[in-house]
Amino acid sequence: MTLQQLPLNVQLPRNETFATLVPGPNAEALRLARAGEQDLTYLWGRAGVGKSHLLHALCSEAQNQVIYLPLNELKDSVDARILRGLESYALICLDDIDAVVAEQDWGFELFALLNRVRDQATSRMLVTASTSPGQLQVAYADVRSRLSWGVVVQLHELSDSDKITALQQRAHAMGLELRSDTAQFMVQRLGRDMLELIASLERLDKASIAAQRKLTIPFIKVVLAI
Repeated sequence: MTLQQLPLNVQLPRNETFATLVPGPNAEALRLARAGEQDLTYLWGRAGVGKSHLLHALCSEAQNQVIYLPLNELKDSVDARILRGLESYALICLDDIDAVVAEQDWGFELFALLNRVRDQATSRMLVTASTSPGQLQVAYADVRSRLSWGVVVQLHELSDSDKITALQQRAHAMGLELRSDTAQFMVQRLGRDMLELIASLERLDKASIAAQRKLTIPFIKVVLAI
C-alpha cells in the first residue's frame, strides 16, 4: 500500500495488523470482514473493542486501491465532499461514521456514496460506529436503511485472558518481551480499557529503550507511578 492511497497524511499504526489482532469473541466478525463476501460491512461496538484495529489490519493487508478515513479525526479539517469518488477504490474503510452522519452535508455525501458503491458493485466498503445502524443519530433517515444493506456485526470486549494475549502480541511486534504475569499485572492494575492499556504499553516501550531495561513489574510500577 502506497502513501498516495492514504490522503491528508493519514498514517496507519504500524503495529495494528492481523498479527496483533486477537479474535476472542469476535472471530466471526473478523472472518466476515476479511472474507470480503459483502459489498458493505457495518462494524459497531464500544470504544476499545478493536474496530479501528480491524480496519487498519485490512488496509495493511490490501495490496492496492485502498482508502482509510478516520472521520472523527478528519471531520473538522476536511469537507464532506472528500467522500466523492471513493467508489473508484477496491476497499473503502470509513472509521467512526457516527462522528459525522448527524451533519447534513456528511449525511448527504455518505448516502450518495453508499448508493454508488451498491450500483457499481466493484468496491468493498467497511464502516465502523459505536452504535448499531438503528441507533445512529442521522441527518437523513435513509442513511440508516442503506447502512443495513450489508452485514451488520457487533464487536465485543475481549476477556482478561485475551487482553493479556493482545498485550503480549503487541509488545512482541514492538520488539519487547512481556511475560504473561507482567501483562496480567497491567490488566489488573491499569484497568481493562484496551486503548489505555496500549497507550501505557507504548509509554513503557519508550521508557524501556531510554533506560535499557526489560519490562518487569517493578519497572512498570516506577514508570507508570502505580
